[in-house]
Amino acid sequence: MGQDHRSHWQDARFTGVSTDAAPMTERFDFWHALFPQIDMRRTTDDGGYRAAALACAGDDGIAFTDLVCAPTASRFHDGRLDHMQLCVVAAGQFGVTHGQDERLWLGPGAGLQLLDCHRAAQTHSETSYRAYHITLPRAAVYRAMGGDPIAGTGALRTLPDTPLALLLKDQLGALARHGPNMSAAEAAAAMKLLSGLALTYLEGFGPAAKEDGRRIGDTHFASACRLIEARREDAGLTADAIARAIGCSRASLYRLFEQRGLSVADHIRAVRLNHSRALLRDPRLGIGDIALRCGYEDLSAFGKAFRRRFGMTPRDWRRAAERDF
Repeated sequence: MGQDHRSHWQDARFTGVSTDAAPMTERFDFWHALFPQIDMRRTTDDGGYRAAALACAGDDGIAFTDLVCAPTASRFHDGRLDHMQLCVVAAGQFGVTHGQDERLWLGPGAGLQLLDCHRAAQTHSETSYRAYHITLPRAAVYRAMGGDPIAGTGALRTLPDTPLALLLKDQLGALARHGPNMSAAEAAAAMKLLSGLALTYLEGFGPAAKEDGRRIGDTHFASACRLIEARREDAGLTADAIARAIGCSRASLYRLFEQRGLSVADHIRAVRLNHSRALLRDPRLGIGDIALRCGYEDLSAFGKAFRRRFGMTPRDWRRAAERDF
């Protein structure tokens, strides 16, 4: 149940999910099932559990979520998730424990927080809270920030309120207010704007580590990511080909991605499938042509990969998007 619900409300439109959809006694289990990779428990026992989320994913894999959550403790397991989040608390507060037993309470005015969901961390709240999240692919964050953005074993980094950060916060609030009324075309434009603001903001901060070896590795990683973007239509793109093109061994290429919580094959697949959603918005393109333009010579393989990632077939995704234009 969790995968089907989760994929449905994180599709191309601003869509929502709420525990109000479940019977009172089943609401926490319903909510937990939406996030199977996160351990959760209730921190209070004061009757019905109430939580809700409004979400939209852009075609570049960057997503927005407006989350309202009842008192809950959550634990991220090291290595289970392959993304990072920019988070700002709009109301209430919650605590984060990470790294070498570092603790921080986050509330309104605490600034933008960058959370590495690939690393071990725990959150805890005793009251309900509301927070806006921008979910970002790990590769995008590493490229924007020129390396590992969080030093040591920690999973959280507080980023300053620059003028661009304040603009980004305003954008998050506007998406929460107006997103449900947007057509698919408007939602796509809004997500493109959000992606640009978020990545430009992150580009303003250098890597946490400056060693020469790390800088060389970051350069190779960025080159590999650019090459994958440029050759996403090439069905024959392999790790060997990427390694040769950027001047390193295949083993070194694998290490570059593993150090960032990624795999080469998974990143190639994500780039191709995210690109396919942008192409699906063009009704003049057939599904088979789109598959070829995304490096899939086998239409069936493309359909299966798309469904695993987005929870629906390419044809169903296109129909859903067309209904909202």
